[in-house]
Amino acid sequence: MKDEIRDELENSPFLRKMKERQTEGFQVPNNYFRHLPNEVMHKVKEPLPAPTPQLSWQERIGQFFQGLLQPGFALALASVVVLVVAGVIFFKDKNTTIAQPAVAEVKLEDISDEELFAYVSDNINDYNHEQVLEATGDKIPELKPKTKQPSLPKIKAPKPETKEIEEYLDQSIDEIDLEDLEEML
Repeated sequence: MKDEIRDELENSPFLRKMKERQTEGFQVPNNYFRHLPNEVMHKVKEPLPAPTPQLSWQERIGQFFQGLLQPGFALALASVVVLVVAGVIFFKDKNTTIAQPAVAEVKLEDISDEELFAYVSDNINDYNHEQVLEATGDKIPELKPKTKQPSLPKIKAPKPETKEIEEYLDQSIDEIDLEDLEEML
């Protein structure tokens, strides 16, 4: 089997040409590998950049403002300013409070009992039981107004007789239908 492979390789046209060129073959120039690393390094080396001159603080500030005036940065800065101003205007109306007039100091002693009673009576639903107990020290005082409430005039009407009342009820019962009674229930 080895002989067959060797015969096949010897009869191959490509290998036959290679055998004929053996005398020519690939040749390397003299001292090629000795000079190769130096040539590679020479081609790879990059020239060092020239040192940048040191700028004074005025020149640096001037460059900063020139950078601000570049179209892209100036547009972004203008957009931010517009958004901030719009936000201030938009939220200003919602957060502003109307100036309240100064409330004059009033001592509790200066308020009359009638005014206190009227205020509590009008606003009693605004307070819960716990708030009242807390304010009074667990004792709820009785509030009695010092002013007299107007009372209804006393009218002296004659008292009806028992007979008159019975006659009235008999008449009313006769006038009421059974359907009216059912509706009342």
